[in-house]
Amino acid sequence: MKTLLAYKSGRPGAGDYFARMMPVGLGWINATLRQAGFECSLANLSSVDWARTFALLRRERPDLVGITLYTFNRLPGLRLARLAKKANPSCTVIVGGPHATHMAASILKHCPAVTAVAIGEGEMTMLDVARAVASGRPLAGIPGLMVRDAVTGEPTAGAARATVPDLDALPFPAPWYAGHRLDVESESSFIITSRGCPARCTFCNTPDFWGTRMRFRSPEHMLAEMRHLRDRMGILYVSIRDDTFTVNKRRVIEFCKRLIDARLGVLWNCQSRVNAIDEERLAWMRRAGCEHIQYGIESGSPRMLDALAKDITIEQIRAAAAATRHVGLPLSIYLISGVPGETDADFAATRALIEEIRPHDGIVAPLAVFPGTRIHDDMVAAGRIEPDFWIRERKHTLYLMEGAAGRRSFRRLANLCARVGRRAVYTIEELEAHTRMHPGAFAPLLALGDGRVARGDVGGAMAAYEEILSGNPANVWGLVRTGMLLARTGDRIGGRLYLKEALRIVPSSLMVRDALAAVARRGARRRPRPRIRPALGAAS
Repeated sequence: MKTLLAYKSGRPGAGDYFARMMPVGLGWINATLRQAGFECSLANLSSVDWARTFALLRRERPDLVGITLYTFNRLPGLRLARLAKKANPSCTVIVGGPHATHMAASILKHCPAVTAVAIGEGEMTMLDVARAVASGRPLAGIPGLMVRDAVTGEPTAGAARATVPDLDALPFPAPWYAGHRLDVESESSFIITSRGCPARCTFCNTPDFWGTRMRFRSPEHMLAEMRHLRDRMGILYVSIRDDTFTVNKRRVIEFCKRLIDARLGVLWNCQSRVNAIDEERLAWMRRAGCEHIQYGIESGSPRMLDALAKDITIEQIRAAAAATRHVGLPLSIYLISGVPGETDADFAATRALIEEIRPHDGIVAPLAVFPGTRIHDDMVAAGRIEPDFWIRERKHTLYLMEGAAGRRSFRRLANLCARVGRRAVYTIEELEAHTRMHPGAFAPLLALGDGRVARGDVGGAMAAYEEILSGNPANVWGLVRTGMLLARTGDRIGGRLYLKEALRIVPSSLMVRDALAAVARRGARRRPRPRIRPALGAAS
């Protein structure tokens, strides 16, 4: 039996890097099926036109197809289901993901190409489906699956699927990646270490999908995945996509301590809430290579925070931002534009707060309506959304404020973040203070070296990179930065020496290979070799 797990972002997401990425959830399902002995492959069809998509489906003729549906890609995702059925009329097509979970009955009523809908997390559900398809058994009664009743044709759900209690029992995805049109290095670098979120924001469907009870992978399991990504795949930068990474303080600190002791030299980022953080956690994260953290702030107006049910205060935002900047972590925030009822006074409060906390980066998103959220439920109750709305509606996303007013709200927030971000850059004095706060930690030293390069202080940058290598001669970031800087100052031979050493440590790193190729293209110019070179001898 052949299984294909597929994703297609569609044209609205074609220009969005994150929307084009294969969902991490498909990676988890693929790993679970393959570990159980099933033939399974992944397909990220976001950049593939429909003719080639159909040709792939006809060539592969999978017996079981799983498709991830978000709200923004629901239409191309359902078209993909129809093409899969056309390519192999006998195949079983399962859709899952946030949109499918919350609109399961509507999808089964209106989309005959879809055999069943997986509700909630899909690893164990898809494993049961694969076993049923392989043995010719019906799908009815599988927990976590909605099917059509054999007699009435009406959507009928099996028992609720219990969530996976021990996330360490699931194989992490990267070792099992194989398939079509995959950007394995980029897609493997996005990992998830917990499920659930304790908050109940009106615009978010995470609680109804994963639940509000948090489940965590252990620090040992997290470190094992990080080690695999670096040693086997050459990945040196990891993005932890948990909704609230820092909520379990003991786990965060234990993970950071283990990561420091392992001396992997991997940079990483994460996201969290301002009421789930403190300076102790942030300090350990910075020492362990955290490169930046993102907080969902959404607004600087208490009235708007209440309207969005954020359950955070302005004082918590201030405290989290101050602690983040104090330990030397770049500060990134999420903001929401186009909130109905927002006044100029609300925006003024947001502007004042942003100018005060000085984030380095701000990501603005218009307030959108997604099934499974309180906003959506309220619109359904008010009759503004009909049962088949998401089938009929051709827009990829429904925003609560559209037109000129919505565009104005977005632009003024985006312009504010850009203006403040330009002034929020850490000074050399601040970067030096961060290195003193975290003596020997490579991430602050790397930031100091990069800051000095940006200001034309080549010697000072070399000193920072040398300090990284004196503490850990095998730190790949230190080797790469040194090699690139040597080549930039004319010592191409020296630069290649450092980059080759980095490649010896992580032979599969595309980043290091690209750096070596860039140096090879440079014309050699004679320059004295900086004294940092002896540190390399310790690494050889």
